Amino acid sequence: MRNIIFNSRDRIRPIWRLLLFLVITFLINIPLQILLQEVLNQSLLRGIISASIYLISVVLSLFVQINFLDKSSFKKYGLKINKVWIKEFFVGTIISLVQLSIFFLLMYLTGNLKIVDFFTVDSVNYTFDYSFWEGFFSEMFGLIVGSSVEEIFFRAFLFYIAFEALSIIKKDPTKRAFLILIIIAPLFGIAHISNEGATIMSTVNLGLDAMMMCLPFLITGRLGMSIGMHFSWNLVQGAVFGFPISGNIAKASIISVEMPNNLLTGGIFGPEGSIVFILLDIIAIVLILYWKKYKKYNSYVHPYIIENNIKS
Repeated sequence: MRNIIFNSRDRIRPIWRLLLFLVITFLINIPLQILLQEVLNQSLLRGIISASIYLISVVLSLFVQINFLDKSSFKKYGLKINKVWIKEFFVGTIISLVQLSIFFLLMYLTGNLKIVDFFTVDSVNYTFDYSFWEGFFSEMFGLIVGSSVEEIFFRAFLFYIAFEALSIIKKDPTKRAFLILIIIAPLFGIAHISNEGATIMSTVNLGLDAMMMCLPFLITGRLGMSIGMHFSWNLVQGAVFGFPISGNIAKASIISVEMPNNLLTGGIFGPEGSIVFILLDIIAIVLILYWKKYKKYNSYVHPYIIENNIKS
């Protein structure tokens, strides 16, 4: 029985750590979300509190892993926030801004985009009243939380779980890191498959996007740039240009647009369902690699990640 739970190094096996992470997150998040719905009517405030509860539940679950199972630190999961981390975060925001600006321009020049209004709010999906700026900053808060949670789980935690689990199959840590990148990436696409307007193309696109967003984490050992790219992509996509965010409409957008439902635009799922999305990811990869060269990173897998392989 002990061998089922512990490995030869007397560490709890990765699968049980993954299940424990999910269980703790749900045990904290779900009861508090239910309580919140009972206490507050639907409003922007409830959305902000709900997002905060979600983030806290994930961070607390990671805290348990770090202090009682991993015996590591938040640095291992790319969350040691300092000046370098913040700079990389803003580099990530610029990369996504460039991607979506190119997409906006392409749609406009091909006649697939029509600007219909400015500074609008979503009056269809929300029955209560709120101003543009209230909706915009509420959207910004929700997106930074959602982006951070997804990056913590998919890019860092799940990566290290698989990194340890596959150590027997692939001894070389660098090759294993890229193998895991390929294995885990489709899960990010599958996680959005139930969103409105999701297609096979959008699922594949998001899988490819997951690989692209994992590159900065592998290169630096930090989540700053990955979170920055993810957050900026969602914010600019929805709250700035008015595109659907994986099938969801932003509470407020600076620009309101109309686009036909076709392979070029991505339809109601948004740019992530577009055939152009692959081009946008190639542009992002080129920018990431240029930044890697500029910062003189010698390896595609940071030595700190290799060190964590030795400690596992």
